[in-house]
Amino acid sequence: MKIDLRELQEGETEFTFEETPQDLHITSDDAPFIGSINTHLIVYQFGDALSAKGQTQCVIRPECARCLEAIEFPIDVSYTFIFQKGRPDQMSDDDDDTLIWLNEEPGEIDLGQEVKDYILLELPMIPTCAAAPNGPCERYEKDPNDLLEHQQEENLDPRWEALRVLKEENE
Repeated sequence: MKIDLRELQEGETEFTFEETPQDLHITSDDAPFIGSINTHLIVYQFGDALSAKGQTQCVIRPECARCLEAIEFPIDVSYTFIFQKGRPDQMSDDDDDTLIWLNEEPGEIDLGQEVKDYILLELPMIPTCAAAPNGPCERYEKDPNDLLEHQQEENLDPRWEALRVLKEENE
């Protein structure tokens, strides 16, 4: 998501990016993305003042923490950046995530890391199908213990079943 600041016109300049998770250095451990990550960015330049407003949309497909079914979860995040030249020497730590310091010479800036951070902050920590746009599945409302017992009944090993029959005959 590189922007060449030398080519900006006075006023608004629009950019559209279509990136893959690999382009933004997002691993599949973070979230399984479906398709591309689409970003629309408007950069405002008025004299020496420079700022940007953007929106990124993508879709992830995590497993539901409750029913273990794959769910499609849309991510839609908006953000604003302010670019500032001439970082003071005494300033060592940035508390403001929207402020991006520029070198004295305007050049190219890559907003990929900043956009990645906003996307990762939007990822659900414990994804459930109840939070999905389609709502919870029919298995979500059931008691987890009932689901486990039902699953154990379906997956009976024939060897254990034979042992159970022998045990019942001896009793």
